[in-house]
Order: sequence, then structure tokens, then C-alpha cells
Amino acid sequence: MKIGFIVPVIKEFDMDLAYKNIEKACLDCRAEFEIIFALNTNLNTTFTNIRSKFVENAKVSAFMVDKKVEQHQLITVAMKYCEGFDATIIYTAKEDFNVEVIKAFITSWQAGNKIVYLKKVYTGFNKFVQSIGRAFYNIGTKVVGVYKDMHTENDIQLLDRDVVLTINKLPEKNRQLRTLDSFIGYPYDIIHMQINKPSGKAKEYDEKPKKFYSNISLAYVFLTLSFACLIADLVGLIANISYGLLVHFLLWFGVFAFLYAFIIYYTKAKLVTRVGVPLDKEELKDLSDKIEKYNIW
Repeated sequence: MKIGFIVPVIKEFDMDLAYKNIEKACLDCRAEFEIIFALNTNLNTTFTNIRSKFVENAKVSAFMVDKKVEQHQLITVAMKYCEGFDATIIYTAKEDFNVEVIKAFITSWQAGNKIVYLKKVYTGFNKFVQSIGRAFYNIGTKVVGVYKDMHTENDIQLLDRDVVLTINKLPEKNRQLRTLDSFIGYPYDIIHMQINKPSGKAKEYDEKPKKFYSNISLAYVFLTLSFACLIADLVGLIANISYGLLVHFLLWFGVFAFLYAFIIYYTKAKLVTRVGVPLDKEELKDLSDKIEKYNIW
């Protein structure tokens, strides 16, 4: 069996450590492997270093695009070169390459799971904040009709060859299909990893589109209006101000109506960061046609 690794790279990183950890995990699992480094534009030094350091190593290949893109576009381009692998592991270069996570991915896949996700579980106060946000998001996904989001990482995951072939048929929806539980017929597993807080190592990898900011701004406007209606009614009750039944009704209607609007726009903002927007086919083709390749045929 052979595992392919897609490593999207937006900025300089320790490629030697990444290779070492991938090699160790695969040796422990008795699996062959190959690595595809998918580089953003202007990473000429990294591209040169890969070619020089791994010149005699057929397990390493790389490509570099000719314009600035986000990491999920790099993953989309790379996945078309992964159809020959028994399984593909996507592992973003913004993270430390965790040997135990890679081993858990491969072991779960060997047990028969077609998709293996990584889910980060926060501890302490961050866990509380995470739970509140997810509660609103879960309500919102039901309202807007999203099937299911399991809150797993969308840039660290394992996909069986069958799943890769399926996603490659719809490359413009690559990120969406990898993020949401869209493959109802495929068995999947979730690897949990406890962390204290988000690393914040590489904000370049999590660059948010304009739609996120417009949606999140509207969300917090509606949340503020909801609190304003609630406070206005409570102040009236505490101060024994006689608003009248109709005014009380309108204030409480405002509380729930604005809260509902907050949930919708908060969910839309979250979905933009989770699944992005569909890629343009022509743009994707143009991007794929103009890559600079190393050890890729």
C-alpha cells in the first residue's frame, strides 16, 4: 500500500522535519509513501531547496503555482496527482507534523474507514467559548439546510482513493466536499486531539474572504440589537415603567428575531471559512496549466 501526502505551503517551513516525521509514521505502519509539496507563488527558495535536498529521493515531488492563492486551491490542484495512491493524507504546513496523528490516520484507514478526520478539542476557557460558538453554528446549519459539519480540520485529513476520485470529478467543490460530511455512504472516523488554544502560527493559511467580514459584521449588529431589546424591556420592568403589553411583546419579538438573524449570518460567516466559495473551473484550469513542476509527470 502507498500513502500520498499533500503538503500545502504558503510560507517557508521546516521541510526536513516534515519529511522525517512522515517517514517515521509510515515506517511504524509499514506503509510506503510519497510527498507532494504544493507551493504558493514566490516560494522560489523553498522550491529550490526541495529540488536540491531531495534530488536523489523519488518519494518527494513538488509544484509551484504562478500566482498567490490560498491553501485549499493548492490542495485542489495537488489532488489530481493523487489518484494512483491507495490513500491520500492532506497535512497543512502551518502545523507541526504529528507522528501519532499520522499513524492514527493510517491505522484507522487500514481498519476500513474511507475518510479519517482530525478534530481539535480545546481545554479550559477556550473549550467553553468553542462550545458556545458551535451551538449557534449547529442551529444555523439546520436552518440553512447544511447536511452536517463535524467541526473537524479541513486541512488535515485522510481520504481513501475512492474518495479522491469522487472529489476530483467536482474540483470546483473540492473544499466543500472535504469539509462537510457529504459522503453519506463512506465509513469515516474522527481522531481527537486535545489542545490548549489555537496556535495562531500562520495567519496566512487562514486568510478570510470579504464575504466573511460582511457576514460577521451583520451578525454582531443583529446580536447587539437583540441585547438592546432585552435590556430595554428589563430596564422597564426594574424601573416599574409601564410600557404596555404591546410594547413588551414587540421588544421580546425583537429579541428573538434579531437573535435568529444573528445565528443565520454567524453561520454564513462560519461556512465561508469552513467550505469557502466554489472555485471557477476556468481559473482552476489556468492555475493547473501554469504550475512549475519537480518530479511530477
